[in-house]
Amino acid sequence: MRALVWHGDQDIVFEDLPEPVAKEGEVVFEVKIAGICGSDLHGYRGHPGPRVPPLVLGHEVVGRVGGESFAVYPLEGCGTCEHCRGGEDNLCDSWRLLGMHRSGAFAERVAISTRSLVGLPEGIDERRAVLTEPVACCVAALRPHSVIAGTRVLIIGCGPIGLLTIFLAAGQGAEVYAVDPIPARRALAERLGAAATDESVDQLDPAARSVELAIDAAGFETTWRECINAVQPGGAVVVIGLGQAEGAFPMATLVRRAVTMRGQFAYSRADFSRAIELLAQGDLELDWITERPLSDGAQAFSDLIDRPAQYSKILLRP
Repeated sequence: MRALVWHGDQDIVFEDLPEPVAKEGEVVFEVKIAGICGSDLHGYRGHPGPRVPPLVLGHEVVGRVGGESFAVYPLEGCGTCEHCRGGEDNLCDSWRLLGMHRSGAFAERVAISTRSLVGLPEGIDERRAVLTEPVACCVAALRPHSVIAGTRVLIIGCGPIGLLTIFLAAGQGAEVYAVDPIPARRALAERLGAAATDESVDQLDPAARSVELAIDAAGFETTWRECINAVQPGGAVVVIGLGQAEGAFPMATLVRRAVTMRGQFAYSRADFSRAIELLAQGDLELDWITERPLSDGAQAFSDLIDRPAQYSKILLRP
């Protein structure tokens, strides 16, 4: 079997591996297409977290088992705690992720839990369906908040998660403002529904500095602060980006303006199913997404890091 193997830092090799063997409660899953997530790039940038090389990365995946097509819910909890019983494996104390704690989807085949298989609507395009995982992140970020027609939403960071959140929020009628330093990504944000964009919050219309909801899809100390400063008293900040692990933020502003700030990790099973429903509607443009053969995976990783103006999202096909 051919697979893309991360050996640490920027060492990624397309090589032969033994065929996966399914354990009890698992199946061997034939990968049709898999997306490179921003978190897959963490190890490539030298921030591996719990990833231990050599490792096949990848957790955004669509494929087939027994002639049927599935997306993969890539999180596995203990299965018995209150969160797991409620479909919130992402909140389980012992969650594990495909492509992080076990061999992932950048391969021709991968062994996965049968509980991870999520059926797809008939006729949905694989390139659209493989976006289920990142769209589920965005669904989860927005879900606890009342985002309706006229709600002012600021989104900082126009990588795939920021862009997809813009698309969802605008689809719910929100007035969306977006910030990113790269002009090409700002232009794409406008195509996906942003009412206005700029390279910094200060350069946006004053309305963007008094929003009900701010979403940090970048995740740095500077962007935490920008979000906190941009929401109106009683507003909310959601941090979904993980660009920086630790840092300081203006606690006095948070308290004195009664701002609610929360982190969002991944998604529930219900969020994942909702993402499939939204993608099946077919109104999300896909021309900003690049497809490559899995054998070109090492170059795809490099392009996402070194050429962000040209590449926002890359899918790999075995």
